[in-house]
Amino acid sequence: MKTIHLFRFNNSIFRNIPFFKEEHRLRTDVTELDVMNIEIVTEYVVKIHDDFTFESTSSNDLLSMCRKAQKTIEHYFVTGLNDYDLI
Repeated sequence: MKTIHLFRFNNSIFRNIPFFKEEHRLRTDVTELDVMNIEIVTEYVVKIHDDFTFESTSSNDLLSMCRKAQKTIEHYFVTGLNDYDLI
């Protein structure tokens, strides 16, 4: 058995964190920041068999693995930044 990290965004599962730049990651409590557009990427720490291949695993199986994850971490990203947005 080995451990991998899977990322879920918009009901899709990825092997790496999708789409967002590190400089747009929020490092504060988002409950006070309800005026910004915030996207959440959920990271799942999952134990798998040594012969696991991401590409040949169905979406339903990946979602099932995420539901059984050992650990879940939420990452928050600000979207729609322009010259007037200030964090």
